[in-house]
Amino acid sequence: MSDKRKEPRLGIRLEVELQLEGEATSVHTRDLSNHGVFLETSQPALPAVGTIVYIKLKQGLQEGDAPLVKAQIVRADKDGIALKFLES
Repeated sequence: MSDKRKEPRLGIRLEVELQLEGEATSVHTRDLSNHGVFLETSQPALPAVGTIVYIKLKQGLQEGDAPLVKAQIVRADKDGIALKFLES
């Protein structure tokens, strides 16, 4: 099976806050690229493809709060959800 990705992914595990409809959940990244991220989650009821969510790093990489990033769910499977970053 060929990989149709347009850019390389960085395999990295970071704790992030996933915000959806006023609810916040702590999840972990599996991989990250310039345009998206895959979030690992075992939640039985995942949001639908096309849903807009917001994510934020929980651990600080520098001083100050991490920015809230707008994203859209582009794929959901048993391991989690793939998000595409959107312009704010």
